[in-house]
Amino acid sequence: MLAHIAALKDNLQKYLETKISYYGIVAFEKAAKLLSLCMANIMVLMAALLALLFLSGAAAVYLGGVTGSYGLGMLMVGGFYLLLLCIFYLGRRRIFGRAAIRILRNVFILDEDGGKSK
Repeated sequence: MLAHIAALKDNLQKYLETKISYYGIVAFEKAAKLLSLCMANIMVLMAALLALLFLSGAAAVYLGGVTGSYGLGMLMVGGFYLLLLCIFYLGRRRIFGRAAIRILRNVFILDEDGGKSK
């Protein structure tokens, strides 16, 4: 009887160690997915910001040529971005909150085929 209890204890201990190891691997995999997603998004964001910088400069020069004052062209482009900033600020929870929840849900809850993870 004591041998069975000792064997049961050993099996239970091995099971718990295996389970802890499994969840450690799952956590590592999900962290790696999140890191790669962040790195890819940062690269896309950097390219988009660079393009936006050049397009903004071109728009300011164009508007400056149309109005006859480059300062006024820069002011118009700056005002456009200020207006855009106000719109994003007012809708930040609705716009960015849902996107963040959806991204984190896809990384942590859903696996690659769209089903629930184990």
